[in-house]
Order: sequence, then structure tokens, then C-alpha cells
Amino acid sequence: MTIMRIVARRGHPARDPSAHPGSQPSPVEGRPGILWLTRDATAPHPYLVDACQRDGARIKELHWVEPLDGDRSYGWFVEFGSRRAGREHPMSFKLVSPRLLMRLIRADEEVVVLYEFGLVALYAGLSKVLRRRRVVSLVENDYQHLGRTGTAAFKVAFRRLAARQVDVFVANNEPARDYLVDVLHVPPDRIVVGWWLAGLPPQLGSRLPAGVTIPDGTPVFVAAARLIPPKGIDLLIRAVAAYERKFGPCQLWILGEGPEAPALAELARQLHVEDAVVFAGMVGHEELKGALQASRLLVLPTLRDLIGRVVVEALTVGVPVVVSPLTGAAGTVVLDGVNGIVTDPRDSEALSEALHRAAGPAMQRSLRQGVERTNGHLFPDAAAGVILRAVDLAQSSLR
Repeated sequence: MTIMRIVARRGHPARDPSAHPGSQPSPVEGRPGILWLTRDATAPHPYLVDACQRDGARIKELHWVEPLDGDRSYGWFVEFGSRRAGREHPMSFKLVSPRLLMRLIRADEEVVVLYEFGLVALYAGLSKVLRRRRVVSLVENDYQHLGRTGTAAFKVAFRRLAARQVDVFVANNEPARDYLVDVLHVPPDRIVVGWWLAGLPPQLGSRLPAGVTIPDGTPVFVAAARLIPPKGIDLLIRAVAAYERKFGPCQLWILGEGPEAPALAELARQLHVEDAVVFAGMVGHEELKGALQASRLLVLPTLRDLIGRVVVEALTVGVPVVVSPLTGAAGTVVLDGVNGIVTDPRDSEALSEALHRAAGPAMQRSLRQGVERTNGHLFPDAAAGVILRAVDLAQSSLR
């Protein structure tokens, strides 16, 4: 059965200027105005915008799917999926109104920043015909991490067309750069390599999610994801059962909602670990931070992900991670044995042993020290510096 899903609104943390004393500086002289396009206010977008504004950038946001107050919607983001497709990510495409092109033509800002190189990037590029401006695109990773949905021939062809309209790309890492050069044929001198997929800001508050309590003397593991088959949460529950058989009690807090929730709860009952698996539902970032701070580890057992932003969020909280090798985080921000452990979630015994190893006192100390040594570039302020460097590079070609 084929299913279609139009991505629904997700909550995002409100901006609190009081969190940054004097946090509205005057714009830096000579820095261009930025029109920042995004589907919605999903993190890390609000944190990136705030950090860039604290650095003196003049930014106007345009949310083309979920508009800001007083604006209008310019399209939809749609996913198609099939259970017969196994654990692959669903196919997706964007329905973008031509009104967005007119909106871009009317905009006064000199630089457009966006997270896409699809139709939105194409419109931004076309607007340059009538507006003297530049376009900067932020690229998360090598899209081949999404399997067949990331390498479909028609998608690659369209991305190549859209990429020609972009003046400067910001590639999170070398695999993202290689994808741009080798697959989309982008000239290397149009690419800035630097981490922009920021985690949580240090000033963010924290509190425990409702309905969870910290057990005495029992290790807590956290998983945060949409409850859909590609995230591999069923594999993690099986690993928890193996952990309890071999090593004793533990507790898994599952943060998130999705269509697989009833099946996952039933699996926990069948494996007799329903007391060890806590479904905490959807949480905000303060609750996520509180849960991570109370845990030994974040676990991401995904079977396909570009990066897995929650991994970056955990690292900026100072928490080690256990991740699947099938995410782009492995080998880029997660270094096996340094700030986390990389293990295949399809082997429940190996995953349970990785959890036990990472939760041990000596390894915990070592991994947490590794997190502190390696997470500096993941915070919003560092990411903002990378993005504004790309904006300045794009602007310099207009002079």
C-alpha cells in the first residue's frame, strides 16, 4: 500500500532575547542583507538565525511552507512511501508555487540563503535575472546516504540544474563536498567546507520530560526519532532485551511519535521489557536536553540518515552517542571510540554490547572527555561563522 504524507507543523523553541544580554547589535557595516528561506522553523534554523544576528547580520526570514505571521504559504513538502519498500526512506518532492518566484523578485536583500537545491533554489536563481543578488545553499551530506531515494536519476538531473543557480555552497563535511563536485558537477571554488548543522545552544534551559523518572543505579539510554521503520527503534528494543539478559537492568527513554508506536509497544511486551522501555512522546528541546543530561548515552539505530541531527544535539549537550554506521554522522562528527561508538543495529547482540561498553564508568569518562574535545564546531555560534563566511564570499563577487 502506498501512502502519502504532507509534513505537519512541528513545534520550535521561542526566541528569548533575554538569554543573550545585548543580543540585538547593530548590523555590521558593509554586510549584505540576507533573505533566509526555509520550509518552517524546525531546528536548527532558529538557532542559526539568532547566532548570525548576534554577529551583526541583517536577516529576514521567509518560511515557504509554514509562514510567519503576516506572510503566506508558498507550497508544500510531500512524501510518498510504501511498506513494500522495506526500510527505505519515502520518496519526497516539493510543491512550490510560482508565487515564490515573484516574492523573491520583489525582495530587496542582496543574498538569499537556503537549505535546498531543488525548485526553491531554481526560483532563487531565476530571481537574479531581475535582482542583483547572490544565492548560498547549505548542504547536509552526501545524498547517497538516502539510498535509492537520494540517487534517483531525475532528482540528480534536477539538482544539477538548480545547482547552477547557486553561487556558493556550504558543505557540512567532505562527503557533502564530494557529492557536490562528483555528482552535481559544482566547481570546487564555489564550495565552503564547514559545519552548519548546529546542535543546541549552551544557554538553552532543560527539564525532564513529563512522565519519566531517573532510576537509581540503572543506566538510562535515550532514543529520539520519528517512530517509523527506517529509524530502527525496533532493533534498539531488541537490543535492550539482550542487554537485560546479559548485563542486568537498564532503561530506554523513547522520545518521539509516529505510526509505529503501537507496534513498538507491543514488541516491548512480547520481549518482556515493557518496564524498561518508556515512551515519552513528543518533547521540546528543553525536555530533550533534560533527558540527555539524565542519560548515559543517546542511541541512533537508524538504517538510513543523512546525519541525524539529534546526534549533533546530544554532542552539544556533552553526551556520548552510539550510532549506526548507516548514518552520515559516523566518521564525520562521531569518531568511534573517541566521542561515541559505531555499531550495526541489525545485530542486537553487538548493539547491546556496545551499550554496555559505552555505559561503563571508565568508557563514560573517556567518551565524555572526547565529546568535549570534538564538539566545539557544532554549536550555533560556530556554525553562524561558517555561514556568514560563505555569505561574504558570495557578496564579494558582486562588487
